Amino acid sequence: MDLKELTELIVIRNYVGNAIGLSAIEKSTIRELDGILLLLDKKIIAILTGTKFKEYVDYDHVKEAKINAVKVSNIYSGMEDLKKK
Repeated sequence: MDLKELTELIVIRNYVGNAIGLSAIEKSTIRELDGILLLLDKKIIAILTGTKFKEYVDYDHVKEAKINAVKVSNIYSGMEDLKKK
């Protein structure tokens, strides 16, 4: 998994997003940057949802991770332990 490409795309995406908000840039350039931003998002999403990245983050265990996250963040889940004591 090449994280360098992904992180570089994210850095470029952040720059383009910030540049769109600058009033000193001509509107025609802003329109181009809007298109580039969409393409960068598409590319980043393709990498994040691709097989290699999913293998890298062990996506096969996402359901288990979600269940554990709910258990940790649910304040009521700990109440059962308190009632047993």
